[in-house]
Formats: sequence, structure tokens, C-alpha cells
Amino acid sequence: MSGDVHVRICERLEGRFLRATRLVILLHPKTDPQWILTQIRAMLGRLGLELHPEKTRVTKAKDGFDFLGVHLRLCRVRKPKAKLKHSCRIWPSERSMQRIRQKVRGVIGRRFSIKLDEMIKELNPVLRGWSNYHTRALGEGKRFRKLNAFVRERLRIFLKRKYSDQTRGSRRLHGNLMVRLGLFQFA
Repeated sequence: MSGDVHVRICERLEGRFLRATRLVILLHPKTDPQWILTQIRAMLGRLGLELHPEKTRVTKAKDGFDFLGVHLRLCRVRKPKAKLKHSCRIWPSERSMQRIRQKVRGVIGRRFSIKLDEMIKELNPVLRGWSNYHTRALGEGKRFRKLNAFVRERLRIFLKRKYSDQTRGSRRLHGNLMVRLGLFQFA
């Protein structure tokens, strides 16, 4: 499965598909991807549709690709005596990680009149929604631990600025205060 065809379809107004239709085709390594692309172009041409030339690309599965906010990549299995030598691993794409960080910054903002528990109540639906969308990608724990640390750090900075605390807000966050206040934690 080293050759993938990542296709996004650009429809005319007569098309029956939604505008945001996307298509990913996984091929056997020995299959010619250019031949498949010509077949897809012919099939879509009969329907009155066409492939978007800038958004259509062919990539190897080992290099990976982003699709709907998730990065997919063919990786070697780590167990030495495993029957399968490769498996498809998924994790949130870098762009998706940047967007959730930006949303966290936007929710926290510079609203210093809000208490910490109210801020956590506003932040939790954003974090929980993003986590629910990326449920299948929870196997990549390192990325989620970094995201947990990012959220805690932004809340510390919020407290530092709110109370003009020189210790970066950590004096006010003793123990598991954020967890006790109900801050959503990624798995």
C-alpha cells in the first residue's frame, strides 16, 4: 500500500454530490496510480464532474497525508513477531492541533474579570468537542499530553496576568486544582 491517490472532487452546479466531496483511494504498491487517475477522470467526466487539479495528489502511504483534520500514515508494527509488518496509524493533523490551540487562546483571551472555574466551564465544551471528533486518534498519547500541558500553561498565564503574580500563576495552582475544578483532560 505504498501508493495512495488523494482526490478532492470539484463539482459543477449540475452535480448531485455535495460541494465538499472528498475521495481517498488506497492502492496496492504495484498498481499504477496514473492509470487509476485517468479512469477516475473518465468516470467523473461521464457524470459531468471533474477533479480539481491543484487539490488532487498522489502520495505514498509511508509519507502520510492529511484528510479531514487527521493525519494518516503507514508505519511499521513495533512488535518483533507480529503477523502484520505495517499498519495505518492516525493522529490529529498539525493544522488541526494549531486550530485547537488558537481556539483555546480565543476562549481564555484577556477576560480577567472571570473566575478560574467559570473559565474552565467555558473551555470544557471546546476541548470535549475537539476530543470527540478525534476519538479514533487517541492512540497518539504524546500529542494529547502536549495539548493538556498547553491548556494548563495558558490557564497559568491567565492567572498570572489576572493577579499580577510573578510565579507565572503556579502559586495559585497547587496540587490538582484544575482537575478538581473539572478541567477536561485528553486521554
